[in-house]
Amino acid sequence: MTEETTRVVVLGAGYAGLMAAMRLANKTNRRSVAITLVNASEDFNERVRNHQLISGERLPQRALAKMLANTRIRFLPGTVVALDPHHHIAKVETGAGVPVDLRYDYLIYTLGSHVDVGPTRGATQHAYTVDERSAAALAPLLPDLAARKARVLLVGAGNTGVEVSTELAERFPGLRVTVVTRGSFASNLSEAAKRHIRRAFSRLGITLIENTEVTSLDPDQANTISGPIPFDVCIWVGGFAVSDLARSAGVRVNERGQILTDRAMRSLSHPDIYAAGDAAMPADDPGTPIRMSLYAAGPMGAHAADSLAALLRGRQPSPFGLSYLAQGLSLGRRDGVVQFLNWNTDTALGLIITGRIANWFREFFVAFLLLTIRLQPTVPWVFYWPGKNK
Repeated sequence: MTEETTRVVVLGAGYAGLMAAMRLANKTNRRSVAITLVNASEDFNERVRNHQLISGERLPQRALAKMLANTRIRFLPGTVVALDPHHHIAKVETGAGVPVDLRYDYLIYTLGSHVDVGPTRGATQHAYTVDERSAAALAPLLPDLAARKARVLLVGAGNTGVEVSTELAERFPGLRVTVVTRGSFASNLSEAAKRHIRRAFSRLGITLIENTEVTSLDPDQANTISGPIPFDVCIWVGGFAVSDLARSAGVRVNERGQILTDRAMRSLSHPDIYAAGDAAMPADDPGTPIRMSLYAAGPMGAHAADSLAALLRGRQPSPFGLSYLAQGLSLGRRDGVVQFLNWNTDTALGLIITGRIANWFREFFVAFLLLTIRLQPTVPWVFYWPGKNK
């Protein structure tokens, strides 16, 4: 490595981070740009399949070292514990417990999000979540719980809550599954989609309690204003939050802690930092509202790589744009719903697809995105997203 080498560090190897690193490897010169990818786990977690993981399904193990083997990307397993933007250092604790000061010229921040239990008393102590480690810890307990006809309570009925509850109820018919939500469920879907989900809940024996807020958790019950809801296992699936790492480092963030970027995915306060995925939010409207989702993560990661590559070539990056076409939810392994969306507002249209075809549609999208990520070092043009040129 020479003094002229530009050091790029990518923090986080989720969908956005892996896309950014892979794409950047193709769009920059290997002799002048060195890329390091940092991730706490040595395996790639297909987070949108964690509802399958929690139900005990054996998912393919994807070692990051193997995925990166034929690229020029250096992989560093470790947990990012601090940022020092002034000195261009990311502090990383490796698996061996050895702290590493990783120096960079440019940083791509893609540390994603985690389930947010908020300030609810007892939630941290008495509830599992759909984050990878917690899901993997619960999975082996479920067969015995199902044999005992245990009561499983899910707190939260957004898209994740719908997918987890239906997955569990289908795979383990012995479980008595209840979903409680402080509002209604799947609020971003059309009435037609909600009716189909209600029918799926009824078919699978899932009890839905709406407009009921959980105020605290005890070891065996959720407390609400309407009274306690007993459970044997509680799974918290309400809301997501991001790491406080960027805020603590003095990087400009919004109220949720997401790094505020321009439409080149570049930090508004630190121009040598790019951000993408759940941990980022464009300050200017990119043509549609941006939400934490797999749908947005891939394009944001790709655009961060494109913008940095353009900068390194002395060119002006194009502004980020995005349009939503549809979103898919699985309802177990044999049912699903695909909700088509307004191109510009990310609001539900009346058109939906249901049943096995909808489930296959979702599976195809998830598998296709991962395939396009793996192809980025050689053929980045295979990934093109709706609204890119807005």
